[in-house]
Amino acid sequence: MKKWIILFFFCWCMIGCIQIPTIMNFEGKKQVDLEEYFKDYQIQLEVEEIYSEKEVGTILKQVPNSGKMNENQKIKIVVSKGVDYKALQVNELGDIPIMMYHGIWSLNDDDTNYLKGNVDKDGYQRTSESFRRDLEFYYREGYRMIRLSDFIEGKIDVELGKSPIVLTFDDGKNNIEVSKNQKGELIIEPNSAVGILEEFKKKYPDFGVTATFFLNENLFESEYNKEIVKWLVEHGYDIGNHSANHVDFSKINQEETSRQIGKMYCILDEIIPEQFVSIVALPFGSPYSKEHMNFPYILKSNYNGKNYDTSATLRVGWEANPSPFSNQFDSTFLKRIRAYDNGGEDYDIEMNFNMLSKNKFISDGNPNIITIPDTLKTNVGKTTLKLNTY
Repeated sequence: MKKWIILFFFCWCMIGCIQIPTIMNFEGKKQVDLEEYFKDYQIQLEVEEIYSEKEVGTILKQVPNSGKMNENQKIKIVVSKGVDYKALQVNELGDIPIMMYHGIWSLNDDDTNYLKGNVDKDGYQRTSESFRRDLEFYYREGYRMIRLSDFIEGKIDVELGKSPIVLTFDDGKNNIEVSKNQKGELIIEPNSAVGILEEFKKKYPDFGVTATFFLNENLFESEYNKEIVKWLVEHGYDIGNHSANHVDFSKINQEETSRQIGKMYCILDEIIPEQFVSIVALPFGSPYSKEHMNFPYILKSNYNGKNYDTSATLRVGWEANPSPFSNQFDSTFLKRIRAYDNGGEDYDIEMNFNMLSKNKFISDGNPNIITIPDTLKTNVGKTTLKLNTY
């Protein structure tokens, strides 16, 4: 929408006293600031208002934005009239996918005997070709990666109109392969999971590339174990707990449950003190209920005289999670999507993202505000953030 505003302000001065003013650049500032600056001069101001994530009244573009004024100067500005949340379908109560990967193998899809990128029958291991295709798909569909810990804490900092996605890797093995150069620096194998993530970090700087790696006591089964863990943390990745020995928590007692969780926290604390996340990816997804007698000991107990507190646990499969702002959100028992191919069936990648297309989290671009359709306001859980409805 365009409108003409002609400002008729005159300097009632002697002609010889009038100083020709300089045109100032007001891009990023408010329209009222521009009008105040030019209030004593005759200009023709053309204003175009468009939807934008910038605050209402903010000047997005100004032509001209420099030089000396002419008589009857014309200035054109584009001004924000705020965000069209309805057109963008902004919904910060939509679901958020936590993707579950295990090993990424340096293989092409044709090198396996299974469907598409599956390296094993159940699709827990994936080819490097398919992992690259997965990342391209997430980016193209408007997803941007966020840290798992930020998701749990409700810190969703994703640009306007985009959707958050979380990547996780279990077991450590086949997630990263390294060697060292003559300087003793780690060289990441480009077809490993981390190598591919680093590739996409450079390819799409706005992708927000990150992931959380859940480890057992053997870590990455590498002679450079500790160096790899430190390198990952230094490069924007997180490390979590997958139990010391990859146990089935439904088949052990409470004392052994505490040992499995506590020992793994101690191992991580020795290598990266206070830099790991207090999150447990449950091996095999067990126990399969929060009512199981061992579950409280996964969340809170002690080992070797040290207390531990777990902020969240991750299950195995099968679909996306409610928004952390939803009254259905439960960080202690989060669902994940198994990243595998199965022809669009049995909750594979294709099936899950078809489901997400109907109810995914779409950001308003402001991590301090929760924006939702007015019809959903009764679904909001406890929060200290400002609520905005439309």
